[in-house]
Amino acid sequence: MHHPKGFPSKLVRLRAEAGMTQKDLAKASGISVPQIGRYETGVSKPRMTAIVKLARALDVDASELVESDDYPEMFEISVISTDGSSSPIALPKSTIDWLQADADKHGVTLEATLAAMITFAKEKNEGSEVTYEEVLAETVELLDKWPTLRQSTKE
Repeated sequence: MHHPKGFPSKLVRLRAEAGMTQKDLAKASGISVPQIGRYETGVSKPRMTAIVKLARALDVDASELVESDDYPEMFEISVISTDGSSSPIALPKSTIDWLQADADKHGVTLEATLAAMITFAKEKNEGSEVTYEEVLAETVELLDKWPTLRQSTKE
């Protein structure tokens, strides 16, 4: 989901970094899920009392939320782990644009490219000499098992 620059994106990023869904943040802050959604889409701006509640729930200083005018546009992605649980990740729009361009170049979805990038980073962190192209090729092979990850092509 796309979030406008400034406060909405900063809130999404802090919530994702805390590993919280909107529902989790609502429970922790005492602010309703629909209202948090309005803050994150920029439809509504919070009053200072709401900012304080959100900051406490996110375990950050309220100034982090107040001083967010220049914060870049963000996209939130839910990553589903092998146990079925979902975790939010917030990425800058520029990163999503770059990933989408790579996905388009290879004829796969954004999700497939993101999966390949995560796998590549994990393997590099573990000392592997694997190249991104090799990881992407393995990911593309998996597309036969999960065809929804391959972009549809019109011929």
